[in-house]
Amino acid sequence: MRNHEYDLCNLPGDLFREILLRLPVKLLLQLRTVCRSWNSFISSHEFVMHHHQRSTQPRLVYCSLESDGLDIMQCSVSSLLYNQLQPTRIEPLQIKYKTIQGSCNGLLCLCEGFPYRTLTLFNPCTRSVSLNVPFEYPGGDYLQPVFCGLGYDALRDKYKFVTGSKSSTVAAGLFRYRAKVCTFDPNPSWKTVDHPMFPYFTSCYSGTFVSGTLNWMAHVPDNDNEWFILTFDLETESFGRLCLPRNNHTHTGSCDYAPSLQVLKNFLSMSFQPACDINTACTIWIMKDYGVEKSWTILFTIPFGNAIIRSDIWLEPLYISEDEILLAYGKFNWSNLLVYNFRKGEVVHPMVEIEGSRDRSTIYPLSKSVYEKYFHVYHESLVSCLP
Repeated sequence: MRNHEYDLCNLPGDLFREILLRLPVKLLLQLRTVCRSWNSFISSHEFVMHHHQRSTQPRLVYCSLESDGLDIMQCSVSSLLYNQLQPTRIEPLQIKYKTIQGSCNGLLCLCEGFPYRTLTLFNPCTRSVSLNVPFEYPGGDYLQPVFCGLGYDALRDKYKFVTGSKSSTVAAGLFRYRAKVCTFDPNPSWKTVDHPMFPYFTSCYSGTFVSGTLNWMAHVPDNDNEWFILTFDLETESFGRLCLPRNNHTHTGSCDYAPSLQVLKNFLSMSFQPACDINTACTIWIMKDYGVEKSWTILFTIPFGNAIIRSDIWLEPLYISEDEILLAYGKFNWSNLLVYNFRKGEVVHPMVEIEGSRDRSTIYPLSKSVYEKYFHVYHESLVSCLP
């Protein structure tokens, strides 16, 4: 064993690093116990961030009442995409009575209670947990936030939680919009930030993190056709807006489904049901150069073609593999997951099994209850929740 360790440690540095970058988090956690030098290298900020960028282990998480009490559930995305002959194992994380309000770099932002009482960062892979931070509402009146999200300020190496709400304290019948930012460090703190003072609604509650920014789909209340992307730069702590693709007139059609935001293939992505195209169920765009509106490019289109993808179904993409297989959230009679193979044009509803359930029964995802689900896809990470 000693000779084996000696040989490994004397591999060329670049080769040794490349080997470790390809290993899953679970194995890396074990290797950290080999010796102090390995622990120091694997725990270094540079290695942790590079490993996350190279991660090929996506995981799906959501809050559920499918186990005893409200719990956070997770499963392997790869199993959902490729293991169609066996039910995917759904694992309860035993994080009771907390909801997911954002995700970033493999971390989940959890809120407890409603109105929210505390804010916590949690890494599902390492099980590390930050200290609880008392939640502060932007308006101070405990109205439900209009939007929120978790992001990473690379300049300061800090994770930040952003939340905005509307307050009716200005005048009767009028609302004022406010926003606050919580910075996670040894002494977490909240601060009020400037907020664009115009009325709008956000259709996506939890922000999408990409390129150092949080992003929400929004529109003017009296005009459902006027959609745009509300942005927040984590470094400058300032709001802005981006236009949607010019040749997609952002009209949601008779179904009135809002465009949705996600990160696909590491790009900011927008999915949309064209209003006047009777052949297309969903169009997926990506912004190849973040902030450059001319870089919007159609990635894929999903055609109508069978009873599963119909005109009354709203689809929200969650993940696209390198070989063009899509995991999406479909909403119709009840919420469900579906897998769509672009090359074959096939739709599959993967089966799942709840780990530790009493009956061990196989079920369709999300069809067991009528409660709404909000999904997050994250990549396994060694990122620590502790500053």
